[in-house]
Amino acid sequence: MRKILLIFSVLWLTACSFTPMLAKNEGQKDQSGSRLAIESINKDGCSYTIQMLRQRLENIHGGLNLDKRYKTYVRISEEAGNLSYAADATATRAMMRLTSQIIISCEGRTVYETKLANVTSYSQNANDEFANQSAVTGAQERLIESASIDISRELQKFAKSL
Repeated sequence: MRKILLIFSVLWLTACSFTPMLAKNEGQKDQSGSRLAIESINKDGCSYTIQMLRQRLENIHGGLNLDKRYKTYVRISEEAGNLSYAADATATRAMMRLTSQIIISCEGRTVYETKLANVTSYSQNANDEFANQSAVTGAQERLIESASIDISRELQKFAKSL
């Protein structure tokens, strides 16, 4: 019975053109007709950071009213590392950096290009793995939010210059 219910629910979801949240957006057009592609240099493009940036930027990009000749590419690079150490050589502070390269092209020619970097840091506790995971998640959310604000400002600056 469960198997039939599972098959029925999958068929029902595909019938209503359900798209998984973590699907790639290659070739997807937004309200303006222009294409927005967000990809990761480090991974396959399906990471949490990429998906959250895509969700935040699609509405902003759609409101710019660029015609379909414009294509916006945002290439994301993520890195993390330790900042400070205690006397016993355990890391006590860590950092995350998100670098965004924005390229806007029109009919195959680059018309705007810039690079942005966002950095955040968080505390680490060698004795509490749960607190460390929570700190990493919070830092990642702060980084995504600040990067999406900076990228949207750059996109709006470009749209105003047209």
